[in-house]
Amino acid sequence: MKIILRSAVMAALLIVAACGKDEANNIAEELEQQAEEFESRPLEANVVSDNVVIKGATKENGEPPTPNGAISLDVSNTTKTALLGEGFNISIDSDANVTGAYIRFKENDGDVSDSYYDVNVASNYSGKKAIKSDSKKHNKSSKSKEDSDVTLDVDFDANIEPGTFCYEICVYDAEGNISNPQEVCVTVESWGGNKDVVAKWSMSKIEDFYGMEIYTDVIGEKDCDDYQEYCSQTGMYVEVTECETYEYTYLNLNADGTFYIDQKGEDETLDEEAFEESCEPKYLKYDYRYESEGNWAYVAETKRLTLVEYKYKELFEGETEEDVNEAGQGELIFDGKAELDGNSLIIIETFGDETAKYYFTK
Repeated sequence: MKIILRSAVMAALLIVAACGKDEANNIAEELEQQAEEFESRPLEANVVSDNVVIKGATKENGEPPTPNGAISLDVSNTTKTALLGEGFNISIDSDANVTGAYIRFKENDGDVSDSYYDVNVASNYSGKKAIKSDSKKHNKSSKSKEDSDVTLDVDFDANIEPGTFCYEICVYDAEGNISNPQEVCVTVESWGGNKDVVAKWSMSKIEDFYGMEIYTDVIGEKDCDDYQEYCSQTGMYVEVTECETYEYTYLNLNADGTFYIDQKGEDETLDEEAFEESCEPKYLKYDYRYESEGNWAYVAETKRLTLVEYKYKELFEGETEEDVNEAGQGELIFDGKAELDGNSLIIIETFGDETAKYYFTK
């Protein structure tokens, strides 16, 4: 089925190049409808069980051990979405010191897989996450997302297709206590998924809401922070102002489910060596450039937009850093509700008590 999806996308791109805008929009709508149909198909429990990769887990045949319900399990914060080639995370809260988990996959009609996984939490956690949260320059004002007690990583191989499935999970501690099982149902999303977000978007500003305070970064305007730096020569504190400027941030969301981000800016930071000598604030200016490539997915039911990065290049303070991630090792760089209104796009992310809003226009 992946071949069908990929072929349809390529055909659409060729027709877009040869036909008018109206026909291209019709094709994009058809592709979106096809993706939604694929994503609603139930996946067989054994197919899912045979094609997941869970670090630190042992696959066992038969039924998992019988729980005694002596410890709690809460998976209410667990994501209900998985991504092709990446997989999903399981967020676990418990009143016990959890050392392991049993996971068994189910079909929507209740049929269970012939096997289950016994997951060592410490071994799974020590591995690199399939979708790990990263905070690049374009959303640096946001704090790290609050983690649950334990987060398990479940990866997919290439045989997992778009569709739906469920799984049962219980956790256990070192004393052998096992929680009652909880069921979570998941939708494996196709890349792409909404023709209305396919465009070259230009970021205009970022708003960061924390408590009663609002912090705003406007693209093209200098944003400065004032603080006091201690001078050892005089024993006094000196007022210092460091600034940064976003020159531009472009987000290209393509019809084939890929994206490209290009951001440029400038930082003015305190020259610490010069300050130590004179106690007078002097500043160093650095150009900043960040480029990113990857895949995007849109969940129509929740209006959620997700960007997973596979390649990036970053210039900061005169040094260049770049990396390429393999499938299953992507960086989650955007994940939030997408509000579309004609030529405007607002992406909203929530981090515990903090909310960040990213404003884009076509």
